[in-house]
Amino acid sequence: MLITKLTLKNFMGYKRLNLPKGNVEFPEGLILISGKNSYGKSTILEGILFAFFGPRIFKGRNAESFITYGVQEKAEIYVYFTFDKRKYYIYRKWGRTGSITTKLFEWFENKKTYQEVKRFNPEKFFEISSEQAMSTVFVRQGEVEELANKKGAELREMIIDLFRLNIIDDALSFLDNEYRNKKYEKEKLEKSRVPIERINEDIIFIEKENHQLEKIIVEQGYKKENLESKIKAFPSNELISKLEDLYNQQSSTKDKFQSYKKDFNQKIKKTDLSLKDFNSQELINKKIKILNENKQKLEKEKLELENKRDATFKGIGKTNGRIEDLKKNIKKMEKSLKFTTKKEGNEIAQCPTCHNELTKEHYDEMIKQFSNDIKINQNKVKSIQKILANFDNKIKRIQEILDKSKEMITVHQGLKVDFENYKKHELGLTKIENDLNELILTHGTQFKDSSIEGIKKLSIDKEKISTELKATLKSLNEKQEKYQANQIRVGQLREEIKKMKDLEKKIGGYEIDIDHINKAKEFVRRFVTEYMVVKRLVKNIALTTDKYIKDFTSGQYSDLLLDLSGTRKTGLSLKIRDNYNGVYESTEVLSGGDRTALGMALRLAISELMGTIRPTKDSPRKNPKVNFLLLDEPLAALDETRRERILQHLLKSKSFSQIFLITHTTIPQEISTSKVVVEKDLTNGISRARYEKPTLII
Repeated sequence: MLITKLTLKNFMGYKRLNLPKGNVEFPEGLILISGKNSYGKSTILEGILFAFFGPRIFKGRNAESFITYGVQEKAEIYVYFTFDKRKYYIYRKWGRTGSITTKLFEWFENKKTYQEVKRFNPEKFFEISSEQAMSTVFVRQGEVEELANKKGAELREMIIDLFRLNIIDDALSFLDNEYRNKKYEKEKLEKSRVPIERINEDIIFIEKENHQLEKIIVEQGYKKENLESKIKAFPSNELISKLEDLYNQQSSTKDKFQSYKKDFNQKIKKTDLSLKDFNSQELINKKIKILNENKQKLEKEKLELENKRDATFKGIGKTNGRIEDLKKNIKKMEKSLKFTTKKEGNEIAQCPTCHNELTKEHYDEMIKQFSNDIKINQNKVKSIQKILANFDNKIKRIQEILDKSKEMITVHQGLKVDFENYKKHELGLTKIENDLNELILTHGTQFKDSSIEGIKKLSIDKEKISTELKATLKSLNEKQEKYQANQIRVGQLREEIKKMKDLEKKIGGYEIDIDHINKAKEFVRRFVTEYMVVKRLVKNIALTTDKYIKDFTSGQYSDLLLDLSGTRKTGLSLKIRDNYNGVYESTEVLSGGDRTALGMALRLAISELMGTIRPTKDSPRKNPKVNFLLLDEPLAALDETRRERILQHLLKSKSFSQIFLITHTTIPQEISTSKVVVEKDLTNGISRARYEKPTLII
């Protein structure tokens, strides 16, 4: 993997930075980044880290602290790189609100353009997490000195964390979890486990119950057959019911016939009729017709008398009216006439009606005439009243005859209906008795006693046997169902025995698994730790560090010995051979410069091994995609001689594709390599940087 170009926009001290400019690209090998303190050297490395691994590398800082200029709302970084002979660039945008955009673009030669790689995940693509990158790709400022001065316990924990030796703890944790799961599954199975002996006891109990049921079923089967045989000996229910109905009809019809006949005989005694009068329908109808004709004649005669009486009554009314008028005229004349005596001696009055003169003699004559008329009319009224009384007597006599005639008609008609009813029921009774006799004659052999009492007793006896048969059938069905249910239950219990045997096998399997897990935990604690950590990892760290330290110390020190078999408390035992006296010295007795050189060698060894080491021998080997190194001021605590040796070694190193190294110390003239020179405009605080190719030494 090779970084070719870098662009920073509005990122920390850089408003806009393009490295290198034009068509120039970063080469392989060592690239020095130089400049004064606070000019922005570390920002370039942090920009690369941010592009590849995101904001988690900046713990405790927010986005706003990186966006420094004007009203810009975002910082942007572009890093161009090649990998597996393909060209890419990764783009990161960081907004003030903390929103992040990450995109990867791939160059397509045939289209002469970059196209976005969909569903891009940086950690999966580069096969390294941000935490691992910060421990391998990036060496922080002061980290080498810190590493050189670490105590044994701290160094031990650092190596365990860096190389993920906590995989042992993870393995033990996994085994503990498996142990708990297996134990839980075993206990869960044991809760559902039923002893096979108890199931067998249930089977024996049910089979005994079924043995008793078999006897009862056989007994009730015989009883059922016996009752069914008795039922068959009885006449059919339809025949019994029909015979009972005929007896009931006979009794009911006979009662009605006798009731109507008795009522008819009592009524006919009150008339002048006899039974022979009803022998012929025409005779009784003729009798009723004559009575009706006589009734109509009487009604006509009565109506005529009533009409005459009404006309006569009107005449008496008129006569009484004339009498009243005459009386009124007399009274009026007596009251209104005033006679005066004339000279001639005559008494004269004015007539109230015609207003003519009326003499006293004439008046008396008129009064006499009115009085005679009144008497005549009064006599006439008396005569009419006698006529009316005669009419009333005649009408009364006719009404009495008419009422008697109507009564006779009603009696005759009622007798006719009663006679017809009792004759009808007499015929019905005869028919029922004929049907009954015919039924008994036809089916009499099926009845010991065909009387109504015998039939009722037969019906009761058959009902009792039928009820007993139903109860027997119900009990028999219940016993058979219980027997079948028991048979099914026995089958289920036998299946349950099989399941319990399988369950016991599973429980046994879990017990074996639990035993294997306990043994595996012991193996991990003893064998894996010894094999993986002591024999393999420590050996690789020591060998890789050794090839650096011998060169960094001008051959004085080599053959680093690491012992990681101690505890967290005792820490790491680290010794190195002093080639001047051949003695292995503890690193704690080394000078500060030698310890720093050892720290640098150890740190480079860790970065190199992180890409190649495998936790176990059988782990698949994967070449790291990110194999560049970012070093921030690792040489500050070293003297000029050691700095030159380390730089010379880094120039020749083939362990990393590129090494970006920040330094503010003087670079020896013998070191010819690519450089990035960082400057700063002190008037506005904007940083600048330029790329310089290596100069040839003549």
